[in-house]
Amino acid sequence: MALRKTKVSLTLIILLLISLVGIGISDPNTRYLLFSKSVLFNADVKIFVLDVGQGDSILIKAFDKNILIDAGPDRNLSSSKINSFGVKKLNLVIATHPHSDHIDGMVEVIRRYNPEYYLDPGIHHTSKIYKTLLDLVEEKGLKYMRPRGQTIHLQSAILYIFPLPSNIKSINNGSVVSKLSYKDFGMLFLGDAELEEQSFLIDTSKDNLKSNVIKISHHGSNTGTNQRLIDIVSPETAVISVGENNPYGHPHREVIELLKKNNIKIYRTDRDGTVIVLSDGSKYSVIREKGSIGERFLFFILQLIETVRGGIW
Repeated sequence: MALRKTKVSLTLIILLLISLVGIGISDPNTRYLLFSKSVLFNADVKIFVLDVGQGDSILIKAFDKNILIDAGPDRNLSSSKINSFGVKKLNLVIATHPHSDHIDGMVEVIRRYNPEYYLDPGIHHTSKIYKTLLDLVEEKGLKYMRPRGQTIHLQSAILYIFPLPSNIKSINNGSVVSKLSYKDFGMLFLGDAELEEQSFLIDTSKDNLKSNVIKISHHGSNTGTNQRLIDIVSPETAVISVGENNPYGHPHREVIELLKKNNIKIYRTDRDGTVIVLSDGSKYSVIREKGSIGERFLFFILQLIETVRGGIW
């Protein structure tokens, strides 16, 4: 076992040196993340906004816990991507709402990663995939949860599940909304919640919405982001999960303009690939799969580290 670990360590070091020579360590952000006391090697919380096309799938790794929010529109893609980050088991899966671009991959995820808990809004839906999903949850004996203002402890981090409105008029406006908090860091996950549900959240949970990073609602639709929301959340960074050349025109121009007007840094999975947010609780960094050469190198190194930690080798 010791020899095996030594070989893995040597492999990592060799790959690191070769890659450093290749990129010339010219990117200052790369130098900072590699050689300072940065969050690359000290992050207790890692959020992976996976590039799954026109849909959502977000992996949260907080200490020793793994959580997946949605599983995208493809049957196998989300399951495959989380495996590439060393995930062997999930503790909790969340289906924010029963639209296919958020749950089509969830059946395969549950079959492969055997989560203990399953959470969804409990909204009635007649689609075949949703029925199959609920049947599988029952068959596997997963503990079924619904949003009621729960606080889920992930060692020193917290995942808060916001309660739902009592009068849900559309499926999007019954989305599970959650927030990951760790010390001074927070990231808000809005699912496809539109302005109606957001108004309810602002009226009932205003003080808990403020976050450093926001996963923009509904793939950047103009029905999911306005100035009131931005004023309350006060984010520095926004991530949009969206498919390239999608037929809906997402993200909508007015949403991008609004984010820019508020000096919010924008990341998009259609252009940036999978977007990783790392935090040690006091600061955070973002790494793009399709960013600069330095970022691509860091993405590869992080993926390698997570794979090794996951025990795949």
